[in-house]
Amino acid sequence: MDTTRLADFLADPAHFAETLLKSGGSAVALDPWQKSFLRNGAKLACVLKSRRVGGSWIMAMKMFIRSQLKPGYSGFFVSMNREEARGKIDYVDEMHDSLPRRFRLKRTARSKDEISFTGVNGKKSFLRSLAAKAPRGRGGDVGISELPHCQNSRQIYEGALHVTARGMDDWLAIESTPMGKHGVFYDICRSGADNFARYDVPWWLCAALCVDVPRAAMDAPAMSTSARVKKFGSDSLKVIHGSMTQRAFQRESELEFTEMEDAAFPMDLIMSCAEAEYSAEGAAPLVFRKVAKVPSQMDWEWLRQKRKGALFIGFDLGRKKDQSAMAVLDLNGGKFETRMTVSMVDTPFSSQREAVEAAIRQCAAFRMDATGAGMDMGERMERAFPAIAKGVTFTSKSKGMMVAGMFGALSEKKIVIPAERNIIGELASVRETVGESGNRLYHAAAGVKHHADMAWALMLALEAAREAAAPAQTEYHSVSRRRVMKGF
Repeated sequence: MDTTRLADFLADPAHFAETLLKSGGSAVALDPWQKSFLRNGAKLACVLKSRRVGGSWIMAMKMFIRSQLKPGYSGFFVSMNREEARGKIDYVDEMHDSLPRRFRLKRTARSKDEISFTGVNGKKSFLRSLAAKAPRGRGGDVGISELPHCQNSRQIYEGALHVTARGMDDWLAIESTPMGKHGVFYDICRSGADNFARYDVPWWLCAALCVDVPRAAMDAPAMSTSARVKKFGSDSLKVIHGSMTQRAFQRESELEFTEMEDAAFPMDLIMSCAEAEYSAEGAAPLVFRKVAKVPSQMDWEWLRQKRKGALFIGFDLGRKKDQSAMAVLDLNGGKFETRMTVSMVDTPFSSQREAVEAAIRQCAAFRMDATGAGMDMGERMERAFPAIAKGVTFTSKSKGMMVAGMFGALSEKKIVIPAERNIIGELASVRETVGESGNRLYHAAAGVKHHADMAWALMLALEAAREAAAPAQTEYHSVSRRRVMKGF
């Protein structure tokens, strides 16, 4: 192939990717929708996707390829938190390293938040990552990941639009899994407006999850979830499907938006208290550590070193293989900062009890669910630590008080949570319904796997603070009352 023909061939971004790039040491192999996305010249693109289909990866690839082919290129990645934003820079770095040397632009700078390249003409191209905020100043391309999970999502979207205003060659791409039936992402996905190139990408359009993408693309939409997973799902996907409720699987993998009308905590309220820039170390606005096992001595030592005030801890004991969740709130400057969360799955009660005892020794007040399986441990902790520990029996009344406490803390911005998808998702899943006798019931949304364990742990931690310090309680507006109030 002569030089001119090669240049023409590689000008097609899908050819560029599959010919020159590698992923995990192997040549890149794109799914059909990914090829279409790379080649699409539309100014605006929206990808509604399943988990694990490569949505943010292909968006990063499109921007990387443009940075290599377009002198003086500028592009911005926007994600729900700093950690995920920096992950896009890691994608670009890996892609650059996989290019044959003769095709690489010189990498002139690399930090956690930016990477830049210089072409033979001396013009510099750069890609930057931002956490839950729209770029300002210089124009260029913008790629937003998980828009509905971002704080101030509508302002981010509208700001990003204006970044691309100088020319039709600058584009905006949005990609996310579905969330609730509300907000700017839902509006874009379901409005039918024709100014977006739209991609709906369920699991069966991804070769990593589906054993026969061409056939599934034709047959799967008309099949039931169970039937198409059985016929077309990979072995790994079949295990995942069998480990989740049907509704949860449809939301995570089959593009089903969830109803939010009976949510105890409106998403906008949750996101108003979510901090995008958090880290276990460094000078991040929120110092936060996520532990997905029984905490070690190093974890507790970290907490001792990073605490800024009085600690209040809530614990929701899991049943059998359910998650046991612990939330640690740190009172700092009049706000309760989420300092640490602990998730323990399929963990012996003896190990959980040791974790609870270690937690109680560090805090000013500790509250745990003492209903059912938690009754015995709750009584043990109350006897051993009478001034600090208390079990809470979950009833409609006690749950209502805790929901009111969380609603008040969110409304007054007295609590800070990390913009972490699991925590946000659990808080958003708490539902308020009315029982046959007219009493209000609080529970996790139908179909979720986690039962809102971490949400209840956070509410228990706030309850511990309320009983210890008796802060003023904001009035709680029930879901039914909100529907008739002005502004809701």
